[in-house]
Formats: sequence, structure tokens, C-alpha cells
Amino acid sequence: MTLTAVFAFALAACGRPPKPMTPAEQGRIVYMTNCVICHNANPNLPGSQGPPIAGSSRELVYDRVIFLKYPPGYTPKRATHAMRALPQLKDRIDDLTAFLAEAAKTPNR
Repeated sequence: MTLTAVFAFALAACGRPPKPMTPAEQGRIVYMTNCVICHNANPNLPGSQGPPIAGSSRELVYDRVIFLKYPPGYTPKRATHAMRALPQLKDRIDDLTAFLAEAAKTPNR
């Protein structure tokens, strides 16, 4: 392979658009940016203030993150009221739920 061919190949490889992130990958970023301060970096484990939340339903995540309430019939894991609403995450609930679902599949991650 000539130097020109190697250079052309390298340019072609660099010019590819990045692989789109999955909802779970995007949700991990949301979680690490907003939730890990109280919840454990591994959502299967308890955090400094928040309980384990891996596998939480979309309804629970939405109600807690946006409105600080619990879905009907849900019994909270802790009686604390330290959590604050994060309404800026309303468009990221599905991503966050996807990350928590993935985390529940691999508890020792």
C-alpha cells in the first residue's frame, strides 16, 4: 500500500459519522450527570441518600423526577424527602428508564 493510499484510507475512516448512542447509553449520561450525587454510580446499590433504582418503571421515574410523587399503589423504599424535582429531564425519561433497565440486567457492573 502506498503512502497516498494509507492516507486516503485514514481520511475515509475518520470521515464516518459516529455511531448513534442507544437510549441506554444516553440515559447513563443523564444518570451520571443528575442522579449519581444521591444514588450510587451502580443503580443496583444504595447511594448516599437514594435507594437502589435499577429496573425502575417508566411511570415511577417520570413521577419522581418530574413531580416528586409516587405512582398510585407504590410503596417508597425510603421515607426521606431529600429528592428535588428535575423538570429539565422531562424529555430524557425514556433514556433514563432504558439505562436503569440495562443496569438491572447486570447488577455487578
